[in-house]
Amino acid sequence: MRGRVVLPLMVFLAMGALAQPEQAQPVRVARVVDGDTVVLLGSHEIVRYLGVDTPEAGEPFYQAATRINRALVLGRDVYLELGHERRDAYGRLLAYLWVREDGEWLLVNEELLRRGVARLYVFWPAEEKYYERFLRAVTLAQVEKRGLWGKFKEPLPLSTVEEDPVLYLTEAVTVAFTAGHVQEAEDGWRAFALGSRYGFHLLVRPEVWPKLEGEWLVGRTVYASGELRWERLQEGPFIEVLLPEQLGWED
Repeated sequence: MRGRVVLPLMVFLAMGALAQPEQAQPVRVARVVDGDTVVLLGSHEIVRYLGVDTPEAGEPFYQAATRINRALVLGRDVYLELGHERRDAYGRLLAYLWVREDGEWLLVNEELLRRGVARLYVFWPAEEKYYERFLRAVTLAQVEKRGLWGKFKEPLPLSTVEEDPVLYLTEAVTVAFTAGHVQEAEDGWRAFALGSRYGFHLLVRPEVWPKLEGEWLVGRTVYASGELRWERLQEGPFIEVLLPEQLGWED
């Protein structure tokens, strides 16, 4: 990627550590079950983390997720913030866990996503209190090919991806392609690859690029990182660009 230029950082939601939530309760963790479940000391309540899903026993990164969770919460002062729905169908408490890290508050659920050992697990984004934080965390993990997202670390030419697109779906990839044309859409901009067999494109949110000039982009080699998705057959595979860190190009 010689001569690659990365988009400058633009204005986003501040991702610095939040203050401790007022409704959070101090607790102690007696046992870490896995990457997203713990047992509390004293009450023996089982707590399932909200917004994330870590690998089950026997799956790749199960041990890593469990180890990271243990390092974050076991033997430390932990604060528990209950979700809107207090319990799941199994009777487990549904919550966010907070710890102090280097003098600031760290949201454990978010940190698991950021380290690439958890997937985003949200059914109703509008009802998820920390959805934007979680989305940014998992997207950065995908860009950096951390943990679960590290299967395809090197950039892939679009031609390689289109030889067997199913192989790459739901994986984090960096796709190199030549930009063809740009269309404005209700939900942002669609930048289509030149000569794509299946209509590969980027869905660029307006927060990332308020005004995407098609003439400027056309003909450039673009590098886009993120999860490869294909939701509607007629629309083709795409990467949703939520952060400027996901894009680069050769000048």
